[in-house]
Amino acid sequence: MPVINTKKIPSPKLVHLVRIFHFSLAFFLLVGTLLLNSCSNSVAAVPLNWKQADSISPALLQLAVSENTSNTPKSLNNVLVASISTKDNQQLYVFNYNSSDTCGKLGCLYVAYLDKGESSYQRVLSLYLQPNLPTKHSLISISSESNTSASLLPCLEVKQVEQYALHNLTSCFDGRAYQPIKNIRSKLSGL
Repeated sequence: MPVINTKKIPSPKLVHLVRIFHFSLAFFLLVGTLLLNSCSNSVAAVPLNWKQADSISPALLQLAVSENTSNTPKSLNNVLVASISTKDNQQLYVFNYNSSDTCGKLGCLYVAYLDKGESSYQRVLSLYLQPNLPTKHSLISISSESNTSASLLPCLEVKQVEQYALHNLTSCFDGRAYQPIKNIRSKLSGL
């Protein structure tokens, strides 16, 4: 006796609709994943590595102190400096004066100099910042933001707290000085 197959074969139209559904679902999942990845900051900013200022050239320290304070380098024992290598093997030096003489109502003085070579330095940043931030936040860091200009200097990220909000200001070098390009404000809880 011949065996009769009782299974029904789906119509070609139904098979085609199921394939379109699977393709559409895969496409929308792919697009959604790409959009979510572009909205999140997948590369975190790198905090600066602060060292004592005696680790840099005495000529640069003398210049940085004399141009920005009325003190002498020896009277500012707490001066810290972070050195950032640039893409063209120059150095960017960020100074944290961290002294009662350079801190006041506006905050504490932070200055950056670019090493132009042959003992020549250019001041490219000067800010007064409030150093008190919640834990897990760095005051100044190297931004993951790419510099859209032809500059070889990295963008810098500065964080400040103001009225229960964290301001994340990104500044990039425009050829003469660091200029703000983006300011993101987020609410802080528990302050």
